[in-house]
Amino acid sequence: MDEIVAIIILLVAIVVLLAFVGIYFYRKHHIPMVRQKDKNNKAGRAVAALQSFARGNRFRFIAPAHLVRGDKEARLDAIVVGYFGILGLVALGYNGEIYGEAGDAQWLQVTDDGRRYFDNPVVEAAAAVRVIRDALFEKKLRKIPVEVVAVFTDPKVQLALPRSTGHLTVKDLKRQLRKEKYLDDTRLDLDEVENALRAALAGGNV
Repeated sequence: MDEIVAIIILLVAIVVLLAFVGIYFYRKHHIPMVRQKDKNNKAGRAVAALQSFARGNRFRFIAPAHLVRGDKEARLDAIVVGYFGILGLVALGYNGEIYGEAGDAQWLQVTDDGRRYFDNPVVEAAAAVRVIRDALFEKKLRKIPVEVVAVFTDPKVQLALPRSTGHLTVKDLKRQLRKEKYLDDTRLDLDEVENALRAALAGGNV
């Protein structure tokens, strides 16, 4: 009788152990979508590059910028308002290896901790452009060039992504800011545009 009880207890312990092992490996390889922005504050490198660019050209600078228009929102790490138009930043602090295509709804991050999926940041950047334009239209500001870039900020991240996706690294961002298009003068009223964007910030802070 005692032997039967011992065998039953042993079998139950084995089943519980296998269940825990199964849960561990499932969570390790099937973790749902996550956002991993600004891990270890690496976003600061990209934000600093934009801030330096804005300061050097006497442009307007907003950071961070969480814009809300109706049921739409855009969570940006920074926005520059210059005579060329508007440039927004989505900083991505992902590490490990990143896989994806321009048309994919989610991209894949692979690290020692497992595999994780996250929303395509280039698609999110395009959505942020629409939110910014909505905020400008509300103030009757039209035909203003708007661009939002998705920048990977971890210098060790390995990007297995086609260049055609439009993503950037911090190095790419700094190089891009030297392009002549950011010296274009569309005769914007910088204060008016900045105020329109600040009015759209979450909470309506100006």
